[in-house]
Order: sequence, then C-alpha cells, then structure tokens
Amino acid sequence: MNSIAKRLGVPMLIQPSRTESEFASFVERIEELGLDLILVNSYSMLIPQEVLRLSRLGGINTHASLLPRNRGPNPIQWAMIRGEQSAGVTLHEMTAGFDEGPIVAQREVPLFFEDTWHTVRARLDRATEELLRENLESVCSGEWQSAPQDEVLASKNNRREAKDSRFHWNDRLVDIYRLHRAVLPPLPPAWSIGEDGARVELTDPLTPMGLLNLLWAERQPPLFASGAMTDSHRTDSQKVNLRPIRREDSALLYEWITDRELVILNSPYWPISDIDHEAWIESMMLQRSDLVIFVIEDETRNPIGTCQLVNINWLHRGAELQIRIAPEAQGRGLGTLAIRKLCNFGFADLGLHRICLNVGESNLRAIRAYEKAGFQREGLLTEAAFSDGRFEDVIVMGLIQ
Repeated sequence: MNSIAKRLGVPMLIQPSRTESEFASFVERIEELGLDLILVNSYSMLIPQEVLRLSRLGGINTHASLLPRNRGPNPIQWAMIRGEQSAGVTLHEMTAGFDEGPIVAQREVPLFFEDTWHTVRARLDRATEELLRENLESVCSGEWQSAPQDEVLASKNNRREAKDSRFHWNDRLVDIYRLHRAVLPPLPPAWSIGEDGARVELTDPLTPMGLLNLLWAERQPPLFASGAMTDSHRTDSQKVNLRPIRREDSALLYEWITDRELVILNSPYWPISDIDHEAWIESMMLQRSDLVIFVIEDETRNPIGTCQLVNINWLHRGAELQIRIAPEAQGRGLGTLAIRKLCNFGFADLGLHRICLNVGESNLRAIRAYEKAGFQREGLLTEAAFSDGRFEDVIVMGLIQ
C-alpha cells in the first residue's frame, strides 16, 4: 500500500484506535488534508465521527451486502452459510454505526448452490465496479440521493474466527456443505474432529456426494442428521441399509442400470455405454451438485439395489426420487423401507420440502409401495411413457415434509 501511495503522490495514514495516543495526531493530519469526501471500500474499522466531520461532504462506504441485511464483517460468508438466495453491494452514507447510514444505491447478484466465496467475491467485484461507475459523478459532486435503511429488515454479523468454522459430523449435510464452501482457504477452512481425534479440514470444494462419503465414514450410525432418526427409523435400519455409492460400485451400478428387469419402480429404462457410465460416475463425485445416490443393502449388508434423489432444486427445495431393486429382493417390503429412509434423509439432511416421482399407471406394485411410504397422487401425464410397443399414462406423485 505504501508503494501505491508513493506512486500516486498521496499520503498514507494508518488509523489508530481511539484509545491510542497517536489518535489525536491522526485526526490533525486528516484535518490538514482539507477533505471534500471520504470514500471507503472493504475497510474493517469504523471511521470515527471526529474524522467524518472533517470532510465537507461526509463519507460514502461500499459494503458487500444488500443492506440492511448482513451489516458488519464477513457479509459474503454469512449470506452463504445462511443459504440466502442473493447477495449484493450497497453504496451508503457513513454514520456513527457500522453500515447503518442511508442507502445511495445497490446492486444485487445471485447466490448459487455451487458457489464458493471466491466465485461470489468475483461477482461482487464486477457489481461494485458497475455501481461506482454509475454513481461516481453524483457522489463526487455531493448531489446524490439517499433513503433511510429499514430497521425492521436489519441483521448484524459478528466477525468470524477460526473456531466459528467448526462443524459436527451429525450436522445437516446441506449446512456443512454451505459452511465449507463459504470459508475455503485462504480463510480458515471448515473443520471437525475425526473419530481418531485428529483435526479434519475441508480445504477443497466438495460436491454433495463427495461430502456425503466423507461424512459417512465418520457419522455412521446413524445416516440422518442429529435428532432426525426416530425409533421406527432405527427398526427399519435393521432390515434395510442405505450407504453412499462409491467409485468401486461402478461395475455393479452399470449392471443395474442396463438391466431392464431391475427397473421395477419409477426409474426409466435407458441403455448407456460403459464409457458414458464411467464419465457419469466421475461427474457425480466431482462435479454434479444436483443428486445423491445410495446403494440399498439388506440386513446382511448384501447390495440389492440403488435409490437416489436427482434433479435437486436447492432454491425451491425439491427433488425427484428414483429406485431400483434386484428381483431376488422384491416382495419383501424392502423397497418401501428404502424409500422412507431416502425421503427422511432428503428432508432431514438436505433440507428438502418436496420429493416427487413419476410412475407408470400399470405399475400397481410400485404405486402401492409409494403410497405406503406416504406419497400422494398429484396428477396424470397422458401417454407420457412408451413401453412394450404402447403408450401409457404416467402418474405424478409427491411427498411434502
């Protein structure tokens, strides 16, 4: 910073605390400059009133949030951790309180589930440049217009420390996901204590499936977030088990996907090449954020099928359910138990509100299994499926938390 000041031929002053002896001389130096306007961006300290009064036009600050939401430090991190749908930058007048002054202008940017704080910061940097470009003339001339903040909507953040990035293995998967992507290095990363007592840090961005496999090693039992597993769930766990699919399940999964007889419930039959399948497995683990997929095991931990939540819409908190059960495991009620466990996981760990599915009208056994699991008929897609040389209607079913 000092080299930049020298190159521009301007003084560089470092603000001391009000309690320090250097504060009085700092204020004097500011007064000597004869300021017209104080313009602040990404400054972690409060500009004291003694300094603001020395500027003819006062002070204008840019803050990386949609004020009055997320006043104070780390606004990007807090917005992501809370699962907010948007962030932004605000140009506002400076007053005696942090980020409390009247708003001059704002620019909103979206927050996506796949974001890291780095991608959000880059989006906000562009928005800040545009906001300043549009308002710089009126700000520098002192002719800006402003409006008071709505205190009813106000929220204030505390400064985050390394200890605030700790999570627990039984926290909801969606909460751990948001936390770790909001505090990736060089910030102190999300961390927890492993079963062996060692500190585990999440230093790389993970997909939900990647995170799920990590949690599974530390969490089991139970599958669900803390407090979400009822006595009936524990009883079901003795009959059927769900575990996250792993790369080593690739061959088995390929066999199930390409065997038409295994597609007994709502999953569509769609042949896929082995090359495409391997690419799909890799993308599921490293890229896709819209699915979680489990291997279904019986009471002996023998794999009997798969179930998944796909096309997850994190904004609207909905997903589509699909399930496959091997022929030798059918007729034992394991499909219904697996459906219940998967839905409970979706509601408890992913924060979903609605799970839906499509099932052929002629598939009576599947319809009964879904109804036993609590699904309700919501509509009909006329002749939407083609099977065995004929079209048939498809029933739309849904389950609300």
